[in-house]
Amino acid sequence: MKITVKSSFNLNETDLETQSTTLGALLDELSNNYKLTKAEFFDSESGELYPDYEVLVNGQSFQVLTDGLDTKLKDGDKVEIYLIMLPGG
Repeated sequence: MKITVKSSFNLNETDLETQSTTLGALLDELSNNYKLTKAEFFDSESGELYPDYEVLVNGQSFQVLTDGLDTKLKDGDKVEIYLIMLPGG
C-alpha cells in the first residue's frame, strides 16, 4: 500500500510503499530505514511513543485515535511525524 509520510527528519512529503498495516509498525519500519534505533521513537520498557514526538494520521493526533499506535493504515493515508522541541532553561 502507499502511505504519504512527512516528518521532521524529511520535510518533503514522500510516498512510501509499505507492508506495514499499523501506525506502530510503520514507525518501526521508518526507524530502521532512517538508521534510527527503535528507542529513538519508543520507550523500550513501555513500548510507548516518547512524548517528544507528535504523530498525525490524516491530520489527527494518534493520541485521539481509538487504537493509538495500533491504528490500522490504509492505502492513501498521510502520516506526519514531528519532533517537538520545547524551550527549556
